[in-house]
Amino acid sequence: VSEETARSLIHGYYACVSYTDAMVGKVLDELDRLDLADNTIVVLWGDHGWNLGEHTLWCKHSCYETSMQIPLIVRAPGMVGGERRSGLVETIDLYPTLCQLAGIDAPHHVQGSSLVPLMNDANAEWKTAAVGRYQAGDTIRTDGFRFTQYTDGKGKTTSRMLYDHQQDPHENVNIVADQKAEANQLQKELN
Repeated sequence: VSEETARSLIHGYYACVSYTDAMVGKVLDELDRLDLADNTIVVLWGDHGWNLGEHTLWCKHSCYETSMQIPLIVRAPGMVGGERRSGLVETIDLYPTLCQLAGIDAPHHVQGSSLVPLMNDANAEWKTAAVGRYQAGDTIRTDGFRFTQYTDGKGKTTSRMLYDHQQDPHENVNIVADQKAEANQLQKELN
């Protein structure tokens, strides 16, 4: 897209985020005003990130960090607010988290891990990987790397990507050919 169109798209996206933030603030203020905040769990999350021109993409659909990383904010009674966590979480973790915060047992069939330990302690022992999928791409994210493999309809690997998040947090240099051992280990873990 042209520079002018890109600027307009980015402006619109940020305006949407700003508006959403203001509306969330109104909801939280109203819960306080109605004296319901001490008995209400609020979760804000999205099912995908968004590309604003990164990798020449203007969409939500990819296996890059820009698409796989989602917003996730939890406000719950008894929890300290205003803190960030860097642990790897997945949307599958929301159900057991809500169960624990509500004081009910999660059903046995529920997968994922409650985020409550991580919410209580930024240094809590936590999972070492998160996985995702978009169409023919399966991806795994660890503290240091993102590995993605694409397969055809018969399950044959058609391409692989590996990004070192310490050296390349924006995932611009695919190092899969240079780091075969790391790529193979992550592919094994992903599969």
